[in-house]
Amino acid sequence: MASSDTVYRHLECRPDSYQGWYNQARQLQAHSKLEDALYSYQRALEYHPNDYFAWYHHGKVLEELGQYPSALNSFHQAGNLQPNNYWAWYSIGYILQEKLARHTEAMIYLRRALVNNPQDYWINYRLAKSYFYLRKYIHALDFFHHALKIRPRDYWSLYRCGECWQKIGNLTSARHSYLEALDIKNNDYWVIFQLMNIAEKQCLYSEVIMWGKILLDLDFESEEIISKLAIAYRILNKSEELKGESKK
Repeated sequence: MASSDTVYRHLECRPDSYQGWYNQARQLQAHSKLEDALYSYQRALEYHPNDYFAWYHHGKVLEELGQYPSALNSFHQAGNLQPNNYWAWYSIGYILQEKLARHTEAMIYLRRALVNNPQDYWINYRLAKSYFYLRKYIHALDFFHHALKIRPRDYWSLYRCGECWQKIGNLTSARHSYLEALDIKNNDYWVIFQLMNIAEKQCLYSEVIMWGKILLDLDFESEEIISKLAIAYRILNKSEELKGESKK
């Protein structure tokens, strides 16, 4: 990798061709000299305004600078130049979903990317997330399950499946998904807490206590956990008292 001194020597040279400006932009981008890289990409585009790679990397620099509307425009330019190229459409979908929370729009571009790369984990995962945020949980599950076919032991897909199953009221399937996620991240607070919640909803108070104790042993203590444990102990104690009365 070039040193900072080399980078600035290139800047002083002032390239006079597309390739010179493009190469300089790539080097500046690699050194996180983003404003200078942006200027260099713009100069490269003056020579070749229909160059996919210059537009795409121009968009990536703008994305890193947090200039999302301008980044979207650059990715659109790139995508229109190479409609079958996965990366430009995926990048648009990513920004719309993760940075701007425009999930319906995000799905349009993620689906374009999906056509070009249907076995890509990230497209399937992000399409699932957009459906989840739009409260279309069955569709979300379809895409999470497809993501799991590509990455069978993916914690986040399994965790999100658990969320979807909970939203549609299938606690048994939710529990199964969370247990699979727990097998990957054994001491994960969020999975254990969700298993505790499901046990409470299913009136499995011994399990509530079991999961609550695990959380406390892992030093995850909160008023909510203590409250759930107290209720479970109280219900089980009353149940034992009733059993004792019935035997008299």
